[in-house]
Amino acid sequence: QFVPEGAVEYTADLLVTHRIQLKISKPRQSKFGDYRLAGPGQPHFISVNRDLNPYHFLITFLHEVAHLENYLQYGRSVRPHGDEWKKHFQYLGYPIFEKHILPQDVHQSLFRYLAPPKASSCSDPLLIKTLKKYDPKKEGIMHVDEVPFGIPFIASDGRTYIKNKKLRSRYQCTNLETGLIYFVPGLMEC
Repeated sequence: QFVPEGAVEYTADLLVTHRIQLKISKPRQSKFGDYRLAGPGQPHFISVNRDLNPYHFLITFLHEVAHLENYLQYGRSVRPHGDEWKKHFQYLGYPIFEKHILPQDVHQSLFRYLAPPKASSCSDPLLIKTLKKYDPKKEGIMHVDEVPFGIPFIASDGRTYIKNKKLRSRYQCTNLETGLIYFVPGLMEC
């Protein structure tokens, strides 16, 4: 139920091949998933947030498996999101493209993202916005990039802001309670 139907076998093969203990986690604000090193004789541990739609869940799972494969090949001698990890992540993504299991817009956004991938899927605004289209609809929720400039809004962090100007992928916003300036992602919910 957590991955697209066409990816079930591939996901199961990765779980078995790498002896992965997969934990479906409660939603976390700070991350979509994580990988923890296996202790001697222990399975590898990957967690992925349960509130992700199947496409987002699959991409997050592959991101974490890339960390596992990177560790198996290089140990701790390379950066967690360095070139070596990027190659593992790209390699893990190829079967997804070959099986044509993703909707066309997710396929295109993921393909663009994988050349070369960034550390986090949430650091690519186009990919995250495309994936959010497949989330269950929430009444009354919009994103900061949809809020008009100069109109107060309450962000998902509970703070009230006014959007001042657009930067690249973030907006310069003033916190109305403190007067401090924040750089808020356009994809933050409000």
